Amino acid sequence: MRHLTAFALAFAVLMLLPQGVVAHEAKEYTFLLREGGSTPSAVEAGILVETDSLFFMSVDDREGVSHRVQVDADADGSFEGLDDFATQWLNSTCEHDANGSKLDEVCVVTELVLLAPENGLLPGNISMRHQIRSDSGISNRIFYVNYALDAHVQPNLPNTPAQTEQGAQDGNHVSLALLLVLSLLGILMITPRLMGSSEEE
Repeated sequence: MRHLTAFALAFAVLMLLPQGVVAHEAKEYTFLLREGGSTPSAVEAGILVETDSLFFMSVDDREGVSHRVQVDADADGSFEGLDDFATQWLNSTCEHDANGSKLDEVCVVTELVLLAPENGLLPGNISMRHQIRSDSGISNRIFYVNYALDAHVQPNLPNTPAQTEQGAQDGNHVSLALLLVLSLLGILMITPRLMGSSEEE
């Protein structure tokens, strides 16, 4: 009986919780750095949110070629500002010795960039410059990434009711939850009587 009562109360509490909350799990969005540029070449709005990360990986296996990405964090059109930053120069592979240790400690294949204000990046369009360094010099390709704040709520769909109707809908949810709780309490009150009559038989 106690277990049934606890279940009923827990269920009622869940019914009273707001229905629009959605948790976001941080993800890594991969950029492959190639000879002809990056794949993808941009990230449009609606894909990335705060706390997601950009995962840059060099897949250009040409001898003596490395890649890096510069970030225009202050959105001034320059990649050389005090707040701007860049990944390390990335190679497609790093040589290792027999023990698995890197022969060149500064050799890096991948790097992660966190999309968040604490990393100096504000929501919106962020300009980036993909640099390719080879014997012939450095080539540059500009691209952008867009990210938004993680609001943790479902976006309003087209044709959703106006905000004035939202209050009425919330009231209906509370009424239904209350009706459910009362029904469960009624069942709990009747169950002992039914069990008693079945024992008498």
